[in-house]
Amino acid sequence: MNPSWRKPAPLGWSAAREGQYTTAAPLLGGAGITLLGLVITDRDTFRWPDPTLLALALTALFMVMAVVWGVRSRQYLYSRGDVEAWWGPLSEMPDNRHAELIQDQREHYSTWARLAGRADFCYSSGLLCLAVGSSLALAPPAHAAAPAWRWCAAATTAAPVVAVLLTWTVRSLRDALRNRRTG
Repeated sequence: MNPSWRKPAPLGWSAAREGQYTTAAPLLGGAGITLLGLVITDRDTFRWPDPTLLALALTALFMVMAVVWGVRSRQYLYSRGDVEAWWGPLSEMPDNRHAELIQDQREHYSTWARLAGRADFCYSSGLLCLAVGSSLALAPPAHAAAPAWRWCAAATTAAPVVAVLLTWTVRSLRDALRNRRTG
């Protein structure tokens, strides 16, 4: 069987990722930096300013790295139509040149998937750090008069963090058990 062109599945995946790294990550990174500045300038109004600063600094770092890896990955994603736009109709090429272009695209697609995976990891980690930093920022200071609503807000923001961590832990344990059974 001849090798064929590789494509993202679902087909809209690459466009969704592109929006994630060119729009969402910069905005969320900016939100993290803004909160970071707020905590730095008004430390006394936060219950745990130092862990909050760490979480928000990590948010900014991960979101910037998501953009970097996302942009780097994009250069390796192209379609058969892109190849034909540059090289002309594939039906008019010698078979060996056609096969060479398919092989190049398959290797580039693998590179794209690897680099985009790094961008996904950074983006997800940045979201997690933003939720942690927001939860820590929402916790009422020790001297607050009526902290119940602030604690509720902090817990609401922390809930996705707990859910994500539990999901990652369960998935990791499941994969480890599956690998142990097969290996």
